[in-house]
Amino acid sequence: MIWFLRDIDLLSVLARAATLAFEALLLGGVAFLLAVVRPARASGTVEDLCRRGIRMAALAFVVGQLALITFSGAILMSGSDLTFKDVTTTGFFRADFFAILFAIGLWSCARFKSNKATVALFPLSLLLLAATVSTSHAAARIDHRVLLAILTAAHHLGTAVWIGAMAYLLISLGRVEDSNEARQLTQRYSRMALIGAATLVLAGVGMAWFYVGSWSGMYTTAYGIMLVAKIFLLLAMITLGAGNWFLVRRLACDPEPLLVRLRRVVEAEVCLGFLAVLTAASLTAQAPAIDVNAQDRLTSHEIYVRLHPETPRMSSPPLTALAAPSSLAEAVQDSQFVATVGSDDIDRAWSEYNHHWAGLIVLIAGLLALLSRYRTMRWARFWPLTFAGLAVFILLRADPENWPLGPRPFWQSFAAPDVLQHRVGALLIVVFAAFECAVQAGKLKARWASYVFPAMCALGAALLLTHEHSAKDVKESMLAELSHTPVALLGITAGCSRWLDLRLPRSRMASIASYLWPVCLALVGIVLLNYRELP
Repeated sequence: MIWFLRDIDLLSVLARAATLAFEALLLGGVAFLLAVVRPARASGTVEDLCRRGIRMAALAFVVGQLALITFSGAILMSGSDLTFKDVTTTGFFRADFFAILFAIGLWSCARFKSNKATVALFPLSLLLLAATVSTSHAAARIDHRVLLAILTAAHHLGTAVWIGAMAYLLISLGRVEDSNEARQLTQRYSRMALIGAATLVLAGVGMAWFYVGSWSGMYTTAYGIMLVAKIFLLLAMITLGAGNWFLVRRLACDPEPLLVRLRRVVEAEVCLGFLAVLTAASLTAQAPAIDVNAQDRLTSHEIYVRLHPETPRMSSPPLTALAAPSSLAEAVQDSQFVATVGSDDIDRAWSEYNHHWAGLIVLIAGLLALLSRYRTMRWARFWPLTFAGLAVFILLRADPENWPLGPRPFWQSFAAPDVLQHRVGALLIVVFAAFECAVQAGKLKARWASYVFPAMCALGAALLLTHEHSAKDVKESMLAELSHTPVALLGITAGCSRWLDLRLPRSRMASIASYLWPVCLALVGIVLLNYRELP
């Protein structure tokens, strides 16, 4: 109950992200079936796989929509006198309800291979697209509503055709009967993805024109900051996609090794694509930049004061200077109804000190990982051990009102949600450090074990992108986003480049990836070393 009450906004964003991702998979599967699989006369195995994927995406979309209706309804009822019956009369409830019906229709049609059932997938997909667009920012606008709805629909469609369909290509390449079938599928998908990417980008530029309104809106509002993060991910995808486009052109010469390389790069591209969808879900939770008042926007001076380089704070204020801790019962009671309690300058200085030491540890880990690339410095491959020190630091210093610094007992303090979050995080870091050390030392040789590090990087970065700060101080929340968003983007880049480092056969791209992820790790440390809460 504590977690539900505290993080219902986060749960709503995650449910929105899930429905957007499953919508892309659902519509992308239909596009892949109608524009790639059937025209290419692919084998029955590939077509069955595609239809199964559509059915699974449809069911997952229904579950995501039900969760979204539940969370949105709970938020609406908690802030008003509305009853559940009143909620069922709202526009978002009806739109989500019809979206569920259309998804069930797609699931039903995907079960049959008849021409009528296959053709019916197309209009049902358009109806589902219309239902989801009717709950977007476009539907709430007074000016340019129709134009924005068309741009939003084109943006969703481009996402599905490019990113959603890519997942089906990746799975299909592992099931094809021969290289000729693989070449036909990739060439048809390549042409379709090119149109999808162009549609997505052009529609996105048009939406940004109306929703942001000015260049300053890109860095003075939370909407603009998240939009920059999304642009970064799209540029990374376009870079990988351009490499794949050239690979597809060469498949006629030597298909087998090129197909292996193509699948590995597509894996990273799919990961980036769905992280971009997650960022889009965070955007839907923000007011468009053009609607943010001047007093709620950051100024260039405020950004400079918070972000300009300063000497890291490596010593903390005295423990006795911190505000006297409340009882544990009061802390738990407050956590059920208050998202974030206020803090004074001493608390902020303590927080800066924690971030700066964490940054130093991550910087050292990144530099050691970079040195371990060289044969004469193989000892540096034990860089994950530095994270064990980070876990101990979090346990001892993250919550000064608890054991061993404060009066609250160790075991009882687990009832406080913030303390539980920190300690679970510390435990995960210890497990990760031991795990990755065993991988680096060659003691754990299972292939899947080496994928834990990039997966954790991507997952942690994804959670950071959805993390919402206190709404009490809008500017303080945006300043926190300015420091956390680069960390998330660097984490995503580190995770994807490590994945390519492990998965790609020996090549120039694999070599670049092997140096890129340690550099990103070190840059995360530098960003944390410059983290500021005090003006």
